Amino acid sequence: MGTAKPTAADRARVPHHLIDIVDPGDRYDVSRYQRDARGAHADIQRRGRAIVVVGGTGLYVRALLDELALDARPSDPDLRARLTALADAEGSEALHARLADLDPASAREVDVRNVRRLIRYLEVATLAGPVARDSAPEATIEATRVALAPPRAWLDARIDERARAMVEGGVLDEARWLRGLGLDPRTPSLSAHGYVHWLAHLAGSIDLETAIARTVRDTRAYARRQMTWFRADPRVTWIDPLVTDPLDLVLKTVRA
Repeated sequence: MGTAKPTAADRARVPHHLIDIVDPGDRYDVSRYQRDARGAHADIQRRGRAIVVVGGTGLYVRALLDELALDARPSDPDLRARLTALADAEGSEALHARLADLDPASAREVDVRNVRRLIRYLEVATLAGPVARDSAPEATIEATRVALAPPRAWLDARIDERARAMVEGGVLDEARWLRGLGLDPRTPSLSAHGYVHWLAHLAGSIDLETAIARTVRDTRAYARRQMTWFRADPRVTWIDPLVTDPLDLVLKTVRA
């Protein structure tokens, strides 16, 4: 519920891929996603079917579609362990401040609360310097790229509605189930928007309205970062879905 996973009805109408492929306790990063997504893409292509990539995490979209050599990025388990210890001792703000010194562009993209990604960005920046960026990187997979840009007030209201709908739909039961698994609070599956606040509510630390308000706050901030990421890519066509039906544009482009 908390991740807006396609429903059984959705998946019966249209085949979905890379859903339910890992357990909540598994660590799943962008490198694994790149391998899995490109494998799914190749399989669908062999079957001659149309492929629609849906998602809002810019790095993951780029990992699939662009020439992004993730496996070539350096890593150092000892450095990662030291950064993890620093996060435990001084908090994610200390990591974010250090990243801002080494790689300001990456610091602007990553949420200060996303400790796992902060550690990885810091690891790369420490070992190899700032991540190279190109406003129009070479595409590995040609694709029509469409992004939605509804009015801010409308989007903010929809985010608020969705957070409340999550509660009505049973997200607290889902969070209670995750808590029962005994997962480390730093497990990536618990870093998805809202879970930290739903779990804090279940623990009695905050009331439900506060949990909802903080989930809305975090999601709105993430939406702004999504806009910033994709606006840097000149290949993206922006559409106000309240004015233009994006599906019509995509279908016309594909048919052309």
